[in-house]
Amino acid sequence: MADAVGIWDVRYAVQENTLRRGVIGDEDLRREIEDTGRGWVVDDQGRITAFAIGNAVSGNIWALFVHPDVQGQGHGSRLHDTMVDWLWSRGLQSLWLTTGPLTRARAFYESRGWFPIDSPDATAHGDIRLEMRRP
Repeated sequence: MADAVGIWDVRYAVQENTLRRGVIGDEDLRREIEDTGRGWVVDDQGRITAFAIGNAVSGNIWALFVHPDVQGQGHGSRLHDTMVDWLWSRGLQSLWLTTGPLTRARAFYESRGWFPIDSPDATAHGDIRLEMRRP
């Protein structure tokens, strides 16, 4: 939680899968990091430039975002792999996330073995649900 300000800076800077301020807050962030999962950040000389949060209870990829200024430098891939490896180590058999259907995020995840599934909850909000099964 010491990195919360930097995490929010990255989250609100992204240009896809945007989030309106106030929809989720510090308590939501704390719960996902401390109660149900873990979070990782990329710290570039004291500035958070990317972060990921995975929920070890539900298998949900709660967040994976890279600041637009540093996209394409491999931060997302390293965070993804670290988070997924940690979630597998918790004994989960599948992971899931939702994202916009026409986003770069979708292509990012699908290139790493995630696949879309039919989910009324996700499509009701205009998103798609992607899953990954334990290797």
